[in-house]
Amino acid sequence: MNTRYFIALLVLLVASCSFRRETPMDEEARPWKSVNEKLLTLRREGNVQGALELSRREIPRLLQVLAEETGSRDSLLVQARLMLDLCYDSYMNVRQYSAGLAFMDSVGHNEIVREYCPYELLHYRATFHQMMGDNEEAIRLADEYLALPRNPDKDRFIQQAEAISGVYIYSGNDVLQAIKLLEQAIGAYEQGGRFRNMIRLISRLGIYYRLTGQYEKAAETNQKAIANYTDDMPTQNVVIAYGEQANLYGELGMYEQALRMNELARRYSMRQDSFGLGDLYRYRAQIFRELKNRDSVFYYLRLGEQASAAQQSFKGVFVNRVATADAYLDYPDSVQKAFLLTRSICKDSLRMPPWAKAQLRLQMGRALMQTGYEAEGVKLIHSAAQDLGSMGMLTEEYNANVILLDYYSSWGKGNPFEYYYDRCRLFADSLKQAEIMRAVAAANIRFDTHRKEEENKLLSAQLDLQKQRLSYNIAISVILCLLLMTFVAYYLFRRKVQRQSLENNRLEMQRLISRQQELNRRNEQLSRQIEEAMASKNLETIRQLTVQSLISKEDEQAFRRSFAALYPSYLPRLRERFPRLTRNEELLAMLVVINQSTDEIALIIGINRQSVNVIRSRMRKNMGLGKDESLDEVLKSFL
Repeated sequence: MNTRYFIALLVLLVASCSFRRETPMDEEARPWKSVNEKLLTLRREGNVQGALELSRREIPRLLQVLAEETGSRDSLLVQARLMLDLCYDSYMNVRQYSAGLAFMDSVGHNEIVREYCPYELLHYRATFHQMMGDNEEAIRLADEYLALPRNPDKDRFIQQAEAISGVYIYSGNDVLQAIKLLEQAIGAYEQGGRFRNMIRLISRLGIYYRLTGQYEKAAETNQKAIANYTDDMPTQNVVIAYGEQANLYGELGMYEQALRMNELARRYSMRQDSFGLGDLYRYRAQIFRELKNRDSVFYYLRLGEQASAAQQSFKGVFVNRVATADAYLDYPDSVQKAFLLTRSICKDSLRMPPWAKAQLRLQMGRALMQTGYEAEGVKLIHSAAQDLGSMGMLTEEYNANVILLDYYSSWGKGNPFEYYYDRCRLFADSLKQAEIMRAVAAANIRFDTHRKEEENKLLSAQLDLQKQRLSYNIAISVILCLLLMTFVAYYLFRRKVQRQSLENNRLEMQRLISRQQELNRRNEQLSRQIEEAMASKNLETIRQLTVQSLISKEDEQAFRRSFAALYPSYLPRLRERFPRLTRNEELLAMLVVINQSTDEIALIIGINRQSVNVIRSRMRKNMGLGKDESLDEVLKSFL
């Protein structure tokens, strides 16, 4: 008994230790968690402005609670960071960058935010400055972010690394730094970090690899993004992956694959608000440009500009116009159009990121050179090449250098050095291109082989599963058929037995009735003979002894059993309604039910007709029947 008590106490002790008591801090964080859930609901419903107003109202209140808290702030800080994120996302969605920056600057004066949310604050402010075109301040804030120790929260670091890398791409001149950040983010993801748009981040890294000439890495990265996409992820992720793979194929002259990938990206784009559609049309135009299909080039460039304008994307409209101006330069009769279009684009250059300005100078220089202003054009191309090189955009720098080499070599074709320089450059370029093509082809073969192996494994597994299912289905079908056949056979057999039993009972009743009638006839005949022989003597007693006034008990029991088998509910219902009926009255009722006449009843029971009528009269009285009611109909109504 003592052992049982000890075990019971031990169980209670373990349960009490494992039971998590809710701390006062959790209680204090709960209302703020509800606020964040409401913010998420507003976002899902499309009420971004409502979410923005709610977060602006609640953030100062939450910071005040944090300032007054003297104990652990962990639970409240989790909710504060989430609320700041939702506020930032709302400002970005409604494109109120200036207002968002002003709010984050005001929040930045709070000691709690400066101490516990430095990564978030720098991330928000740098991105807002980037979107406003304040590139120098955006880069300064991004550098300040990198000066901090890496954010220990892997989930938040991945999110912030993607945004800060974008600042370096769109506002700065450091593609290599953007690559480094994204590689670190992928490392954090592989170590257990979580990020809903990880495929998008991987695809962007593929873009930056391509811009720096790292084609094999670009191909492998894009393939990794495509292979890891699932339908439960945001569609925009795979749009970027397929679109970038198309660009890579197009740049390497693999135009058929490029068009196929671009079409896949376009289909996914149409599923979700036409995300990136303007860029996809522009990329498709570039492929057709390489194929010398002029009509398709300008057709898709127009579609790209229209799609970007519909989405109010300044960057998309700008880049499409630059691409259009560049395409005009391919045709001598359109050079003037290219020059005028390029000059009209320059009016908006204040909002352009550095890489876009460099590309614009490159196109402007080409237009000037082809319209006779070679000196001015070469100067612009020199400047563009230097800037593109400093940004790590090696492919764009290479294109600019090719234009310059073509220009300088055209001045001294007779010079052997320049002649062999051109030949060596062309030979080196062809070798480089062939090497790149081999590397990308090898990456594609590895990827396709791996994917085929995975598909074959999956197909084999599916075939095995289908075989198992087929075997199971056949076995189950056979079992069900056997069960059904057994059930049908049993049902038919039981019906046959029941019919036979009913028929036997009916025959038994008829036999009993017939036998009793015959017996009563013989009794009546015997009685008459005795009366005639003893007319002169008092033998009434003898006569009474020779007459059977009722059927035997054995025959009556057999009759009742047969009747009950044919009509099992009749007597119980009759007795429930008329509980005072005698056995003879019940017997008369049963004979009436089987349509026996008064004479037949008298013959069966062994009494005269008048006695039967007496019993019927007594039954009517006991049953309370009126003069107009038929006893036979009432008795039969209980069937």
